[in-house]
Parts: sequence; structure tokens; C-alpha cells
Amino acid sequence: MSESGVPVLVVDDMETVRGLVMAFLHELGYESHGVENVASAQEWLAKNVPPLVILDVMMPDGNGLDLCRWIRSQPRISAVPVIVMTAIEDDETAQDAFQLGAMDFIRKPIEMGVLAGKLERFLGPRRC
Repeated sequence: MSESGVPVLVVDDMETVRGLVMAFLHELGYESHGVENVASAQEWLAKNVPPLVILDVMMPDGNGLDLCRWIRSQPRISAVPVIVMTAIEDDETAQDAFQLGAMDFIRKPIEMGVLAGKLERFLGPRRC
């Protein structure tokens, strides 16, 4: 669990990717909560302030970049670090993510070593 007692939020419509990221967080000693779409993420974030949000770009009910913009517009959670992950291979998506407030970006398929470095940047060193 994070110091605040609230888990990292993982937002991805693909259950396998969401589960993989959540399992990796658990291996590193962090708790996580997963949701499958933008609406569920907004509902959860209305009640929780996580130490980090990891979100996919393409989801069935919206765009993860729009969710990132929404997070930045909410005073209570506007400072929460956001890592955007996507299988989209153009550089424009990464640029858009940073312009909308993402603090980091990772491409799918996710390399766990790369993800570990990004997690350490925002969550601190491994806990286990």
C-alpha cells in the first residue's frame, strides 16, 4: 500500500495488460487497483487520491489522454503523477500525453525493467 493507504490506479481495457501491470506492482511491494475504462477511473478517482495513475490511451468509452486532461482539471488529484501507456507507435501520441499533463510515457508491449524504473521514479525504491 502507498504511504497514504491508497493503491496505484491502473486503467486499461485489456484485462491481461491490466493484470500484468498490477501483478508487477505487487511484486515490487505496491498495492494496486485496476479499472477497465474511463468512466470507472473517474468514479474511483472521485473517492481516492492515489500515489500514481497508469493509464492506457485507447479505451472503449474514451481516450486515456482525455482522462489525463480531466485528472489535471480536478484540484484534489491534479498533482497525482500519470504514466501513459500505449501500443500506438507515433511520436505525436507521446507529445500529446506530455502536453495534457502526463509525467511519463511507456510503449506496449511493456518492458518490465523500463516500467520498474518509472515506478521507482514516482513511488520510491522497491519495498520488498
